[in-house]
Amino acid sequence: MEKPVRSMFVIWVTTFVTMLGVGFIAPIMSIYAQTLGATNFEIGLIFGSFALARTIAQIPAGVLSDIYGKKFFIVSGAFFYGVFTLLYNFVNTVLGLLIVRTFTGIFSSFVTPVAGSYVAAIAPKTRLGEYMGIFNSAITLGFGVGPFVGGILADMYGIKTPFYFCGFLGILAAIISYTKLEDIAFKNIGNTKNKIKLFSFEFLRNRNFLSSFVINTSNVMVNAGIITYLALYATNYGITMGRIGFMIAATNLLMALLQRNFGKLYDRLGNVVIIFGIFIMSFGMYMLSISSSFLSMVASLTIVAIGSSICTPATTSLAIKDIPTHRKGEAMGLFTTSINIGMFIGSIFFGFLADILGIANMFKVSAIFSSIIGFISYLRIKNNN
Repeated sequence: MEKPVRSMFVIWVTTFVTMLGVGFIAPIMSIYAQTLGATNFEIGLIFGSFALARTIAQIPAGVLSDIYGKKFFIVSGAFFYGVFTLLYNFVNTVLGLLIVRTFTGIFSSFVTPVAGSYVAAIAPKTRLGEYMGIFNSAITLGFGVGPFVGGILADMYGIKTPFYFCGFLGILAAIISYTKLEDIAFKNIGNTKNKIKLFSFEFLRNRNFLSSFVINTSNVMVNAGIITYLALYATNYGITMGRIGFMIAATNLLMALLQRNFGKLYDRLGNVVIIFGIFIMSFGMYMLSISSSFLSMVASLTIVAIGSSICTPATTSLAIKDIPTHRKGEAMGLFTTSINIGMFIGSIFFGFLADILGIANMFKVSAIFSSIIGFISYLRIKNNN
């Protein structure tokens, strides 16, 4: 790479614009599904279908992007994600919503995992945590601003309006990356391209990679409970969609601001920051379960955001720091399936619990679950170093 700073900037802008659109629909998806007659469990399936589709598609996308170039996948993924998002406005059944959600999941898998491996390929090894923090800030900042704007748009112009904006932003991200992004490919790896496996799980044999994968899955399961059911939980206390959007926006903006510095903290202090992040996030989830006002929910989500900001760049960096450069796309594709697996299992499992126990008690269970799984996995990391 001749111009890593310029490429990093283009990747950041492309990722930010894509996630801005995703954020637009975050406060309204569960409410929109409910207007079509979906139960809590069916809402979980709708969110989970997105994650499952990403899981299936992104590993081969990561491998093929290493061979044929990352630009094609980023551009085509952003474009078709935008097109299918526009189709949300034309579904009128739960099944139709499930199908469209599945296709948006497939094409979104071409964007952020490949973009993440792009960043890992151009980052100096001694600054990997910092670079991953910058990249993750684009995700959290876009997903932070988006819900606030999307909630206001839904309140002012109707619940379908954010879908139009999200679709057009996806197409805009495709245009930016097509015109500005320099391509990366490792076409000479191996003896022949035919020997490359599209699905390779060998990285899971690495103890640090596996432990990071499990921690990330657990953390995302917890966040899935928030993303999927916060709107329903908050509306029970009379909180508007605009304020729900603000809560999501404020916490994600905080994460965007903190992740680079916490990435630097990981570069300096090492793996010990991971366990602190896990416990802080779990405490925030418990506080959310006993919150009944707008301000108390904002405070609880802020604690969750701080814990997540500590943990995310650290686990991502630990997972891929020892992977050869020409295989980082493959490794990143596998690692980011932890996001999709966590979202899929978390949405459905915690949806099931919400139907049985109520949303507040579901938040309590998720806090306990995160602490236990995270602590056990951290001990495996510690004993391996």
